[in-house]
Amino acid sequence: MKESAKPLTLLRPAPRVIRALFDRAGLTNGYCRRCCASFLSIVFVMAPSYHAAGAKTADEVFREVSGSVVVIHNFDNKGKIQSLGSGILLPSGQVATNYHVIEKAGKLTVSLQGREYPATPGYIDRFRDVCSLVVSGMQGSQIVMGDTNFLKVGSKVYAIGSPQGLELTFSDGIISALRDVDKGHYIQTTAPISQGSSGGGLFDEDARLIGLPTYFFNQGQQLNFALPVEWILDLRNRHALLSKTGSVNSEWVYRVIALEEKQDWGGIIQLCLNWSKQIPTSADAWGYLGFAYLQKGELALAIDAYKRAIQIRPDYAHYWADLGVAYSREGEMRRQIDAYRQSVRINANYALGWINLGIAYYQSGEFVKAIEAYNHAVQINPADVSSWFNLAIACRDAGQFPKAIEAFRHTVHLTHGNAQYWLNLGEVYGLADRRKEQLDAYNQALRIKQDYDEAWVSLGVAYGIAGMEREEREAYQKALLINPEHNTALYNLGQDYLEHREREPARDIYSRLKRLNPGLAQVFFKNHNHLLYPKTENRQ
Repeated sequence: MKESAKPLTLLRPAPRVIRALFDRAGLTNGYCRRCCASFLSIVFVMAPSYHAAGAKTADEVFREVSGSVVVIHNFDNKGKIQSLGSGILLPSGQVATNYHVIEKAGKLTVSLQGREYPATPGYIDRFRDVCSLVVSGMQGSQIVMGDTNFLKVGSKVYAIGSPQGLELTFSDGIISALRDVDKGHYIQTTAPISQGSSGGGLFDEDARLIGLPTYFFNQGQQLNFALPVEWILDLRNRHALLSKTGSVNSEWVYRVIALEEKQDWGGIIQLCLNWSKQIPTSADAWGYLGFAYLQKGELALAIDAYKRAIQIRPDYAHYWADLGVAYSREGEMRRQIDAYRQSVRINANYALGWINLGIAYYQSGEFVKAIEAYNHAVQINPADVSSWFNLAIACRDAGQFPKAIEAFRHTVHLTHGNAQYWLNLGEVYGLADRRKEQLDAYNQALRIKQDYDEAWVSLGVAYGIAGMEREEREAYQKALLINPEHNTALYNLGQDYLEHREREPARDIYSRLKRLNPGLAQVFFKNHNHLLYPKTENRQ
């Protein structure tokens, strides 16, 4: 049975945390108003941006990922080589590749850096054309797994492989199309893919693995694609599903999978209704029926189908987690939490169950319980950046700033050159009154991406708190050079002009704000009168 829907992303901190910053800093009312405006602008960019704010160069990407590319030798039963293909060495020590690379193999070996290792098939999903290999004596790689759900058409990507077992080929291109599939997105790319490079890697600009490249010809034109990295991560579950399914059920499952790849939810519903009539005791029939109803938004029917699946097989964690997703979309918070809790009681190593439970607790305001759930998730999968990020958010909103800092430090370690994560880390350093480290984090974000306007604004606020007036003004001015319409940078720079009684530039700021953001301009106007004409204001 499928896993639950992709975990949600937490978008912003609770407003009370922003207020706590000002209380702890002991700021004056005027300065508090300025900082509040700044941090309100930051609140809405707190979600983890998948694309690194500072992309790596092609040379940097190649150096980071080339050591993970292997050559796969497919021999027949007589020991004669049938074909060669590429593969990607995973952190687990297994190798991921396309299933067609190892199809009909009598023997398999894997070559890496001049050494050849014996290999055997691990998990197989022939319908998705993906599999893993168990390789004796090979150490895992350091590659970071990406997430196709955050990709955008037009983003730069890199394809790497070893065609015909020769030297590595490395090409770049852009994402030309994304097709929604189960768990993620199938990628079409302009990056050239050589024959024999199937099973190699497609990487994003931050050297994260986002797919396995393949290609086919259409009317003489080569089209380059990559299956999503999520299908690699889902291999174990899919293999277990197909292995445990009886021979009678298997035929139904294969037909469901074929329809699922086409996103034919109506077809799956009709198929599963027939399946459940012919085999009423099949939990899979009801489970897939619930999934199809969920995709169509027919939530009451989805919940009923999942309950029927659970009646037949109450010890299957995935059914409980999927039921939790259905309750979530219905707005049934407590039932959602109960379903997720049951899924992790059944399988304490079910990471997605813990992730969804953490999200549900966070949304209900139970931050401490959310922290506990996310801690389980990162223990199971220490390389999951989104879980570390959500753990950091929950710790921050629970007021556990040292733990939030630790979690955010994991995100910057796992993603290397992601400027936005450094911005997040700097914010939490500020909440913990660790001002020097806050400035260091913001400056690190700007070393990665010099034209990062939000980082300049945040740095300006931090300079202001530190009493570094000249640096504060320069930071806002640099933000406005990058983005002349940045509301918060304008407001804060205007406040700085007002506090130094520089009337003409302050009036210019007011005029610009009035055009861009009338509400913020009105607040600025009141501050203008208060600071420049206090006696007149008092008489009013």
